[in-house]
Amino acid sequence: MEGMELAPKVKNTYRAVIELMIEGADLNSLTVAEITARAGIGKGTAYEYFSNKEEMIAGALFYEVECSCRDLCGRIEKQKNLYEKMNLILMDMEKHIVKTNCFLRAVQILMDNSAISSKLHEMIRTKRANEILIMDMIGMIIEEEIPDSQSMTAENRTYLTMMILSKIVCFAMYLFSAKNEIRSDSSIMRELICKNTCQEIENFKKQE
Repeated sequence: MEGMELAPKVKNTYRAVIELMIEGADLNSLTVAEITARAGIGKGTAYEYFSNKEEMIAGALFYEVECSCRDLCGRIEKQKNLYEKMNLILMDMEKHIVKTNCFLRAVQILMDNSAISSKLHEMIRTKRANEILIMDMIGMIIEEEIPDSQSMTAENRTYLTMMILSKIVCFAMYLFSAKNEIRSDSSIMRELICKNTCQEIENFKKQE
């Protein structure tokens, strides 16, 4: 959302959704009244900016994930190799656990059949070219690691994208125990994921 400054009341609404989510609220059961009460605005005012609660919730998740991915992309470009790029992503997930939670919830919602899911899919499908999400970030990594990636078949490119995405999602899941507490032994898993990703990319290059 580069170049677009959100209205304060929109930011407050997004912040309210994220706070409620972190506190354990079921996003599908949240009401407009609960969101606006936390945001400190009236329901009538909220409808000046949003059509419904699905737009509020999907917008909050989209905004949080987009901001995180944009920040990461700027720092990934400064890393020397694939291992460092993957390590940066995973370490950032550990450091900013609230953002990681938002990412996981967004993934979960995208896989269900709720009205929020439909709205989030729509936002992703119609996003502007300068908005960066996880698939854009992964695409950037692939292009940097495989110079002739543009000539790859769609199937090969999709495979590499899903391979990297699956490792990021699995690490996000790994960070949380059943009690939603952050694991303290994540460094070993992080190293395994980084090494394995590098190996898979190298194996792919040899097959090309």
